[in-house]
Amino acid sequence: MKRLSYGFNLLGMFCQTKMAEGDKRIFGHFPEDRFQWMHEWGFNFARLPLDYRFFVEKDDWMKPVESQLVKLDEAVRYGKKYGIHIQINFHRAPGYCCNAPQEPKSLFHDPEPLAAFTNLWAVLARRYRGIPNEELSFGLVNEPAAVEPYGGTPSSYAAVARAGIAAIRSVDQSRFVMSDGWRWGKEPTMELHPFGPATGESIHCYEPQLLTHYKVTNPEKQVWPCPPWPLEGWTDGVEWLERYVVKLWQPAIDDGTFIHAGELGCQQGNVPHATYLAWLEDTLEMCRRHGWGWALWNLDGTFGILDTPRTDCQFVDFHGHRLDQKALDLLLKYAKPR
Repeated sequence: MKRLSYGFNLLGMFCQTKMAEGDKRIFGHFPEDRFQWMHEWGFNFARLPLDYRFFVEKDDWMKPVESQLVKLDEAVRYGKKYGIHIQINFHRAPGYCCNAPQEPKSLFHDPEPLAAFTNLWAVLARRYRGIPNEELSFGLVNEPAAVEPYGGTPSSYAAVARAGIAAIRSVDQSRFVMSDGWRWGKEPTMELHPFGPATGESIHCYEPQLLTHYKVTNPEKQVWPCPPWPLEGWTDGVEWLERYVVKLWQPAIDDGTFIHAGELGCQQGNVPHATYLAWLEDTLEMCRRHGWGWALWNLDGTFGILDTPRTDCQFVDFHGHRLDQKALDLLLKYAKPR
C-alpha cells in the first residue's frame, strides 16, 4: 500500500438505496472494463466505497451473504489482473453513514452495530488473508464525523477504529488498514496517533467546499456566482491549500503517519471547466508536494471524468461514454512520482 497509488473511487456497490432509485453509477457489482480502462490509462489504485447492506441479511447484520461477497471477490481478482491496488472501504457501516438514509442505531454507542462492524471486517480479513498488501488494503469507515443522530466524537470513533483493527488483526496480522480522518476526512484523528505498522490515515480533499460543492446542497438558495480559483484575494491556489488544508494535517505529517488522499474531487455540473481544471491541478500539486497518493471521486458521473453533467467542454467518445480528455490528461500528469 505504501507505494504511490493513484486512481479512482468505483461506485459499483456504493449505496443500495441509490441503486434502487436508478443511479446508473451503481451496478450492484464492479464491471471489469473499469479496471481495464484504468490500467490502460496508467492508474494503479481503486477505492471501493461499499454499503454494508449489500453484504448482510436484511434482518441479521451478523449473517454475511455469500453471493454478494463473490461480487467483491471479482473486483479483487480484476485488481490483480490489471495491476490495480484495491482498497475496500465501508462508506456505509452498520450504525453510521455520513449520507442519508439514517441508520437505526449508532456505531459509536450501540453494541449491535459495533459487533456487526467488527464481524464484517473479520469475515473480509479471513476471506482475503494471504493476498499481499501491494494488491489489497482495507479502509475502516468513510468520513467519521459528528453527524446526527449518531453522536460520534473523535474519542468514540477512535474506539471503533481500534475495535475494527483488532478484528482484522485477529485474523490477518499484516493487512494494511487505513482510517479516514475525522470530520469528513478534513483533519487527523489525533486520538489514534501514533499509527502502528501497516496502518495509515486518509485525507479527503474537497476544499474549499464553497467551490467543490457549489450548488450541490440547497442549490436554490445559492444565488451567488460560482467562486473563482484561486479564490478572490489569492494569486496562488496551492498556497491557499497549504494554509487551510495541509496545516490541519501537520501533526500527522510530523509524526510520520502514512497519508493517502482517499477522495478528492469537485462537482462538475455547476463549476466552469476552466475553474475546475485550475482547482484540480493545484490540489494534485499539493498532494505531490507531500508525497500523497490519491483517488478521484469518482470515475463515472458528477465528480468524475466519464459522463459528467457539464456542457462547457468538448468530450471525446470513449467506448460509448463521454470522456473529459483534458481532465484525464491532467490526472495522468500527476499520476507518477516527480
